[in-house]
Amino acid sequence: MTDSTSNKTWGAFTPVMPSFIRLVVGVIVLVIVEAVVLGFPGISNNITGSNVSVANIVVFMIGLIVCFIVLKFGTQLANTVQDTYKNYKAWTPLLAFFFQIIAIGILYAVTAGIAQPYFGANQWAYPLIFLLIALIPTIKVVTSIVNALDSTTSTKHNQN
Repeated sequence: MTDSTSNKTWGAFTPVMPSFIRLVVGVIVLVIVEAVVLGFPGISNNITGSNVSVANIVVFMIGLIVCFIVLKFGTQLANTVQDTYKNYKAWTPLLAFFFQIIAIGILYAVTAGIAQPYFGANQWAYPLIFLLIALIPTIKVVTSIVNALDSTTSTKHNQN
């Protein structure tokens, strides 16, 4: 028999499932929309006088929405994990960092079709820009985890 006063469908993962489901469903729906739109005839033709096609713009716009969904619901998922599972509180910035890096990777992939033709001979600059952008959350998560682990270690030393 199941207890009628509590929801035991997901077990210990019950608090994080709403955020996880929103994240997965949002991404799946937008990937399907992108696949349908990119199947339209003539969408890959370049815009007159430009190196950019309508498909590149559509991929950019849908990818930007996917990026925001991953960032919003991924951060929400990390915050839920932090609030729910106190034993993993020091490691939750790593989960948020994972979603931030995924969002930066998505942004890199969807802007490539629009931005790279304008870099000309300096094609190395485009990935370098995103590498520099990715350094910001990397430095933040490293300092956060080091501080959290350092405070945990100093608390244990003070108790001894």
